[in-house]
Amino acid sequence: MQRTARLLAVIAGLCACAPATEALAQKYPARPVKIMVGFSAGGPVDVVARIIGDRLGNKLGQPFVIENRAGANGMIAAEGVARADTDGYTMLACNSSTITLNKTLFKDIRYDPEKDFAPLTTVVSAPLVLVVNPENPRTADIKTVADLVAAAKARPGELAYGSGGNGNLAHLAMELLGQKAGIKMIHVPYRGGAASEVGILAQEVLAVFDPLSAVPLVKGRQAARARGVLRRAAAVAA
Repeated sequence: MQRTARLLAVIAGLCACAPATEALAQKYPARPVKIMVGFSAGGPVDVVARIIGDRLGNKLGQPFVIENRAGANGMIAAEGVARADTDGYTMLACNSSTITLNKTLFKDIRYDPEKDFAPLTTVVSAPLVLVVNPENPRTADIKTVADLVAAAKARPGELAYGSGGNGNLAHLAMELLGQKAGIKMIHVPYRGGAASEVGILAQEVLAVFDPLSAVPLVKGRQAARARGVLRRAAAVAA
């Protein structure tokens, strides 16, 4: 799955409405700047936006305020930025699905990614990680992708997976896996990657494709398991 993860890497970009000519005559920024995030707080895009906003604020001397407008795979926030004044004081923090995929997946999209935004920069590129919850009795025996595929084949159309929303990269990654492996799972869309992580921890879904924000949870599990082994070894030695 490494190849799939790289192909569907999350790209977090900042886009702003094209600045008006009058605004260019002033020192920028002369007042606080708003960064809209199309996903729930605590998710990968939100975390990146807050890090970038904090550093820009320190460097430029004006606050960069994060506003979460989660839903519709980032379209709610993107529409808000597209309708904002074109003065450079409203930005969009998004992943590539909001800009490149939504237009091909949804009929009711109310912004034009090519005309309504001026792209600033790519901030992050990260692979997707396929994770399950080892505390969930239904996934306790799933250690590999092959194990997950076998479980899905044994119960076609019954197992559920989560993602950050319809059309999200995590959604498409799992659908691609389903096509390649010949399996069918139930998709449960959440309002962002952080919400899908909560869903798998709460055992609402069995698996998610997640950016590297899932790595601390995986490492925490590994560290807890290592501490348990050491405690048992110490008890035996005593």
